[in-house]
Amino acid sequence: MGEGLQGLEGSRWQEIQSRYEAWWQGEMLDRVLIAIQAPRKSLPEPVIASEDELQRYWTDPDTVLAREEERVAATYYCGDAFPCIVPVRTGMVAILALFLGAPGRFVDTRTVWSEPIIEDWATRPPLRFDPENRWWQIAQRLLAEGAKRAVGKYCVAIPDLNGPGEILARLRGPDRLAIDLLENPEQIPPALAEINQAWFRYFEACHGIVHQYVPGYVNWMGLWSQLPATDLQTDFSIMISEQMFERFFLPFIEEQTRLVPRNVYHLDGPGAARHLDLLLDLPGLGAIQWVPGAGAPPVSAWLPLLRRVQARGKRLVLHCESWEVPILLEELEPEPLFLSTWCACPEDADALLALATKLSQKRKWLAPLAQSGHS
Repeated sequence: MGEGLQGLEGSRWQEIQSRYEAWWQGEMLDRVLIAIQAPRKSLPEPVIASEDELQRYWTDPDTVLAREEERVAATYYCGDAFPCIVPVRTGMVAILALFLGAPGRFVDTRTVWSEPIIEDWATRPPLRFDPENRWWQIAQRLLAEGAKRAVGKYCVAIPDLNGPGEILARLRGPDRLAIDLLENPEQIPPALAEINQAWFRYFEACHGIVHQYVPGYVNWMGLWSQLPATDLQTDFSIMISEQMFERFFLPFIEEQTRLVPRNVYHLDGPGAARHLDLLLDLPGLGAIQWVPGAGAPPVSAWLPLLRRVQARGKRLVLHCESWEVPILLEELEPEPLFLSTWCACPEDADALLALATKLSQKRKWLAPLAQSGHS
């Protein structure tokens, strides 16, 4: 069994960074970019006895960071996986809505939800960066304390800021926003423009806090980048037609690709797949993360869709089951591919890495023969 990566120092970490940088440039070094995690030991489920405990679970730096550090210590990082803490957990779904004034509700240990605040377009609040916002101040403390403790040990992921369309759906309510696209269409673009500017301000502010102590850009997808990089998404798009998506939301996604040139669009579920060709037409869009969604067939069942992405020169980010890795490497080009998966134990992770290395090197060796017409 290998040792796994347990810190951010030494030649192994340098190699991992080089592979991520090559991937961002559409290249492959010695093998496919693949992050594999496995448990070193099991961790107990948290037991929360009161509302105060639940709030501390999400917002108290000592509580949050102790739990994150315990998770990192209990994880085996294989291949291009690396230790990373998430001080503002992704369960704070689309936290930008909270930063913009939406009330937050602690649901359980998995989710903090936001409530709509736009009741009347004529009296909607301004949607802008607010340094005094309660949720932003909580996030600042968590990021700062986490980054201080991270030096030389692990990366720090920024909060899930999400995209302008999804944030507006949370601020207005998705059902009402869908009706607004028909009855109040003139209200949508100005609100999305404000949200995009706020999104970028918070994006820069989050990294400004982290980079006082830890370099690199990491978000919930688990990709590392030396230069600014972000995720994009509009899960609300499953509720609307291609024409409405193109008219109202695509221009602001395109703006995000100009603000942060290294980017990955999170395409979630068959209902969102109808917008794929519009997204692939964006010259500044770098990659697609395909997530089949709850109840849908697994990632490897969507090979025609995945090939469409690669045929258009975009990279792919796939979080898949370990048994799917050989299928994906046999069917897809390895250079623009990032695979993230998990195994039951470190030994299985090492074996999967060896197989992925063999298969991706085979594809790299065969590619010139296929292009020259040899079998």
